[in-house]
Amino acid sequence: MHRQFQFRMAACAAAVVSAFSVQAQQSTLNTDEATVIVTANRFGAPSSALPFGVTVITATDISASTATNVPEVLAKLGGVQVRNNAGDANAQIDLRGFGVSGDQNTLILLDGQRISENELVPAQLAAIPLNAVDHIEILRGSGAVLYGSGATAGAINIVTRKASPGRSDMTLSASAGNYVTSELRASADTAGERSSLTLNASSLSSDNYRRNNHVSTDTLEGDLRQRFSGGDIGFKFGSSRERLGMPGNRTEAQLETDPRGTSTPDDHGSTSIWHAGVTGRITLGGAEFATDLDFRNKKAYSNLFSSFGNYSVAADTDRWTLSPRVRIAHRGPGGESELIAGADFYDWKYSQQNTYGAAAATQRGSAAYVQENLFLTAATKLIAGVRVLNQRDQFTLPASADRSISLSAFEFGLHHALGDRFAVYGKWGQSFRTAIVDENYSAFTNIVELLKPQKSHDAELGVEYGSGSNRVRAALFESNINNEIHALAITGGAFFGFATNINLAPTRRSGFELEGHLRPLDQLDIGATYRLVRAEFLSGRYDGVDLSGKEVPQVPRQLFSFNATWRIAEARQLAGTWRHVGEQRYDNDQINTFRMMPSYDLVDIKYRHDLKTWSWSLAVDNLFDKRYYSYGLLNSTGTSFAAYPELGRRVMLGAEVRY
Repeated sequence: MHRQFQFRMAACAAAVVSAFSVQAQQSTLNTDEATVIVTANRFGAPSSALPFGVTVITATDISASTATNVPEVLAKLGGVQVRNNAGDANAQIDLRGFGVSGDQNTLILLDGQRISENELVPAQLAAIPLNAVDHIEILRGSGAVLYGSGATAGAINIVTRKASPGRSDMTLSASAGNYVTSELRASADTAGERSSLTLNASSLSSDNYRRNNHVSTDTLEGDLRQRFSGGDIGFKFGSSRERLGMPGNRTEAQLETDPRGTSTPDDHGSTSIWHAGVTGRITLGGAEFATDLDFRNKKAYSNLFSSFGNYSVAADTDRWTLSPRVRIAHRGPGGESELIAGADFYDWKYSQQNTYGAAAATQRGSAAYVQENLFLTAATKLIAGVRVLNQRDQFTLPASADRSISLSAFEFGLHHALGDRFAVYGKWGQSFRTAIVDENYSAFTNIVELLKPQKSHDAELGVEYGSGSNRVRAALFESNINNEIHALAITGGAFFGFATNINLAPTRRSGFELEGHLRPLDQLDIGATYRLVRAEFLSGRYDGVDLSGKEVPQVPRQLFSFNATWRIAEARQLAGTWRHVGEQRYDNDQINTFRMMPSYDLVDIKYRHDLKTWSWSLAVDNLFDKRYYSYGLLNSTGTSFAAYPELGRRVMLGAEVRY
């Protein structure tokens, strides 16, 4: 079956590339994608100069969309699978079909610094003001050499705005809509020839679709920068606070009779984050040096299961990171090449108090990496890299545990241009993921068990076409994973919250991706992404059943997104998005005996009208008021399920003024 699946993907790839050779890989509106400086190599280069496909979502794209936070941007414009399994705006992100562990295999970065959590919660993407985003880079496929653990499926880097020299700007915006939703945003830039300051703030409040799902989020991001001959130094800082009502799941019967209700009317939580860091860059001769020093603190509190006897948990996390690196330009046989080398040092400290006990842990590591980008000929580029990691995990509560591990990642890739428009590429490598705190420790059993590191061998073959604003990328990929770290529901553990983390028997992800952009008219941009994936167990047993060939739960077989922007006139534009999420297995259905979780389609539209220094907009999410859920959990007897109903139709009216 696996070979048949690969054959079908290969045939599909050939047909699609032929049919769509006038489309594009990235979604850009008025911004020329070649001018966007992409930091996928941890330094920066025009996206057109990078060796493999990187999806770039610009601030212009975001402004035209109906998105109100970063996860919505990724879903609507990036074709990324997102799922909501807690009623939180910080949805789980899954690039290449890892199911409930998708966000632990997709590395999230903010200006190159990892913000993926060291706990089993999604990255706090709602804490990033949307008006602070300059662009978002989506790197599909392993980024383990440059970024380390947790990048098997790829990495997503959110790059924030910096003030332009000699300019001062201010933008204020407000929007309001149903579900008692309101949002305020403010941005201010001021810059001389050498110094600059950028501030972005936002405040969002909404009752959301469900009872007891009120959310309020306040955020601030800032960048103070001093430029000098040959480089710059900057101070980055930010803070956020989120307060959230937790409505709990709905049973299958409740989804029909009362989807907006709650069985946990008193459950709630809060998260506070602040971070500060120093960045510096300087060019000396043919070498560019850079370093980042960053500190991040997160405090989180939750009060759960109020209907069954309260369970509370309070966690406090500190993280230090230091990342010095160098890029050395040199002459290769086929042209200008570069060598990138660096090191990453990190120190996590974690403490938790919960109803059943307490935990205290540290995770310290150091890694060194090197990557060569060598032009063998004027048309052929070789990429080869390796990373070596040493990490120590320690627990002092609830029991002592101490382990040191050494891991390595590597990659080899070739990119060959076939004339001015077509190119083919291939890459192969090894990635890894180390268990995070919540995977080594169960707050429900108060037991520490250090899991084995996850290792994966990853391969990808692709073809690219590019001509002006028209671009396309099609790729086949496969990841074979040993000791995959995965959460399994405990037998008899009812619907929610009772799970154990284990190392799985070998698994595989095989898939086909297509992403493209077409500008048939100067006034019209069209973009689309498509993903076909099979996630399967290769061996192992669960509840006495052989898992060989079974599908991994919570992985949609197909994902499709289509977006278009029509500039009706110079000051008016209409944008729309259509997303299709295909059928998938319910969580906890490892043996694949229950019916499939239903597919769903969502349509969003937005109209914007600019009037000199101000503009107004009308946005409608879920235009047809589709009832759906992106996460569902099978009960312990395999007879029914529970799910988190998603937002119904949302209408938002907004206004913005620029100074």
